[in-house]
Amino acid sequence: MISFQLAGSVISTIKEDLLPEGAKLVYVSPLEVMLLKMKISLVIGLFVLLPMVMFLVIKYLLKKNAINVNINKKMVAVSSIFAVIAFLAGASYAYYMMLPLFINYLYLNAAASGVVATYSIFSFISFAVQASLIFGVVFETPLVLTLLTRFNIVQYGTLLKYRKHIYVLCLVVGAVITPPDIISQAMVGIPLVVFFELSLVIVRFAGGTKK
Repeated sequence: MISFQLAGSVISTIKEDLLPEGAKLVYVSPLEVMLLKMKISLVIGLFVLLPMVMFLVIKYLLKKNAINVNINKKMVAVSSIFAVIAFLAGASYAYYMMLPLFINYLYLNAAASGVVATYSIFSFISFAVQASLIFGVVFETPLVLTLLTRFNIVQYGTLLKYRKHIYVLCLVVGAVITPPDIISQAMVGIPLVVFFELSLVIVRFAGGTKK
């Protein structure tokens, strides 16, 4: 209920921050705005509940001896802090730097062709929210790979061996989670590759065994 009430403020903020001057938002179906608010409220709810869900899952797996790793409270606390910082950094990068440049570029390109920019409110807001979330997750890559190698779940040598395969996987992920156009796919796929390479550098010095 609280997240649904916040959805209206989120929509207004995104509109003020990202909608190019001269462009308009419209709704093309009677339930579009309501569905958009439901979608945003669901995202907010999942974001709030995700840390608790992850904690319960890890606690359950450790209790059942499903994973054999030595996890202490200090490591959990430090990893959680870095995870939040990395996610916020990625989401902020997308929202305050990448999206304004990208959306304005597309708007000016269309305006130069004599096209009037009229965006569906559902598509425009959903695109902004989705892009911010995706880049928040992308920025988590170094932390995730560092923890996986530190616990010997994944070996550093294995990451190097399958580097090209992971490149292809990054591009496939970019194609799956974005709209069907090559620009959106590249916006996700290329940063995934870049952060994978950054992760390898971090893992080399901070991870576990390098076999």
